Amino acid sequence: MPLPVTFTTANRPPSILSGNLVMTTPLITVDSITVRLRDRWLLNGSSWRINTGEQWAMTGPNGAGKTTLAKAIAGRLPVVQGKIHYHAFGGIAPIDAIAYVASDARRDFWRRERNLDYVRGFAGRFNDATTVRGLICPRLSGLLPPSDMDIRLADIAERLNLGSLLDKPALAVSTGEMSRVLVARELIRQPKMLILDEPFEGLDHSGRQDLKEMFDRLAASGLPIMLITHRPEEMLSATTHVLAMDRGRIAAAGAVDDPCCTHTTGPAVTSRNMNIRRANRRPADLQSSRFFSSEPLIDMKAVTVRYGDTIVLDRFTWSVSDGEHWAVTGPNGAGKSTILKLITGDCLQVYANRIRLFGKDRGTAQTLWEIRERLGVVSHDLASGYQKRMSALDVVCSGFFDSVGLYRHCDAVQIKTAQRRLAQMDLSALSQTPFNQLSQGQRQMILIARAMVKSPKLLILDEPCAGLDPENRGMVLSLLEQIGRRDSTRLIFVSHHEKEIPACITHRLFLDRGIVVRSGPSGTTDRQALVLPPSSKPSL
Repeated sequence: MPLPVTFTTANRPPSILSGNLVMTTPLITVDSITVRLRDRWLLNGSSWRINTGEQWAMTGPNGAGKTTLAKAIAGRLPVVQGKIHYHAFGGIAPIDAIAYVASDARRDFWRRERNLDYVRGFAGRFNDATTVRGLICPRLSGLLPPSDMDIRLADIAERLNLGSLLDKPALAVSTGEMSRVLVARELIRQPKMLILDEPFEGLDHSGRQDLKEMFDRLAASGLPIMLITHRPEEMLSATTHVLAMDRGRIAAAGAVDDPCCTHTTGPAVTSRNMNIRRANRRPADLQSSRFFSSEPLIDMKAVTVRYGDTIVLDRFTWSVSDGEHWAVTGPNGAGKSTILKLITGDCLQVYANRIRLFGKDRGTAQTLWEIRERLGVVSHDLASGYQKRMSALDVVCSGFFDSVGLYRHCDAVQIKTAQRRLAQMDLSALSQTPFNQLSQGQRQMILIARAMVKSPKLLILDEPCAGLDPENRGMVLSLLEQIGRRDSTRLIFVSHHEKEIPACITHRLFLDRGIVVRSGPSGTTDRQALVLPPSSKPSL
C-alpha cells in the first residue's frame, strides 16, 4: 500500500472552520488508482489529494512513474482500477480542463513538420511551412471569433515574449523557443490546471528564470500548477507541496519543507559510476601521444542559413580538428541546433554552403550514409522516430545501421557489443523492455548507448542530460568523461548547464544570434569569458 499522505495547512487559502476541525476544499482526489499501459499495470492502488490553493512539484528517479501519474490525472491514460475525482472543473472533461505540456509534443511536432518539409521541397511550395502562429492558434480554431482569437494570442505572446516569433517558420525555432511556444499553445485555451513535464528542457539560464517567473505569476493568479522536474533549482517559488515517486508508487507527499519530501540536489556519485571515474585516472600524456588526422573533422566556411527573412547562421566559420572535444554554447535561438543539423544532414541548406566533413566536401564527394557511419547522435527529437514496438536492445542495435528502427539482423558480435554498452550504463535489466514503455530519462540513456555502439569518430550530444535524474546524470557525465579521455571518439557537446560540461572538453564555441562571439581552447579564463553578459542576452 502507498505510504500515508500528509497534508498541512501552510500556504492555503482560508479554510472552512467547523468547531476545532479545519476543512479544506479538494481540487482533485486520486482514490486507489491503477493504470494500465499496454501490458503493464502501474501505480498499483495509489491515493493522493490536491487541495485548492496548493502548487505541487513531483520528483523521483527515472522510471518512478511521475509521467504516468500526471497523464492519468490529465485524462490521457485510462484508469482501470480506482477513480480520480475532479471537484472543481464544473463537469468539464479532464483532457479539456487540464493542460499538459511535455517535451514529447515538441519531438512529435518536429518529426511531422520535417517530413512535411521534404514534401514541400519536392513540390516547390516553400511558403507553406507552419508558422509559430499556425502552431498555437489551431487549438481554438472554429471555437472563437477571429477578433477574440487575436486578443488571446496577443495576450499570450506578450506574457511569453513571442511577438517576434509568431510569423517565424516553426522549423526555424530553437529548442528553447519551442518550449515557450508549446506552453502558449496550451495557455491560449485558458485551462483550469496546468501540468508541466520537464518544461525547462532546452532553455538557457535566462530563459529558465523568465519562464519560472511567468509560471509563478500564473500560480499567484490562482491557476493550479503541477511541475515534474529532476532539478531542485527548477522548482517554482510558488511551490507549496512535493510528491515523491519511487518504483511506480507514491513514496511521500507533503509540504515543501517536510523532511520526508527532501530530494537529491546534485549528481550522485554511486557505486554504479565510481568504476568509470576510477578508469579516468590515467596519465594525461597518453592522450597527446596518439596519432591524429591532419584533416579537420569539421570545416565550415562562411555558412549562411536562413528561413525566409530569418537568418539563423550568418557567415559562420568553424573548424574542428582531430583530438579536439568541443562544447557549443549560447542562448536560445543562437543557431546551435542548426549547426548540428548541418553536420547530420537534417538541414537541406547544407548543400548550398561550403562544408567539409572528415576531409571531404559535403555532398557529391561522400554520401549521407558514409557520413553517418562515422557519426553518433543523441538529440531531442530522435526518440520520437521509434514509434513501433521494439525492445531497448533492438534500439541500441539500430545504431550499427544508422536507422530509426531495426531492419537488418545483427550478428553475434554486434549483439554482444550492444549488450556490453547496456551493461556499461547499468541498463541490462531494460534490454527486453519495449522502448516506448520506458520513461523519458530511460529512453535518453538507451539513445546514448545506441550512439556509442559503433564507437563513432564523432559523437554529437545535444542536451544529453535532459530528462535524467541526478544519479543518471552523474553516471552519463562520467561515461562521457571516459570516452573523451580514453576512446578515439571526439565529442561535440551542447548544453545550457555549465556544470554539466565534461572536464575533457578542450575547446569552446559561443554563439549569439547566429554569429560567433568566441571560439578557441577552453580553460578557466575562457570559460569565464564565454559567459555572455546579462544585458546582451535576449530576454524571454
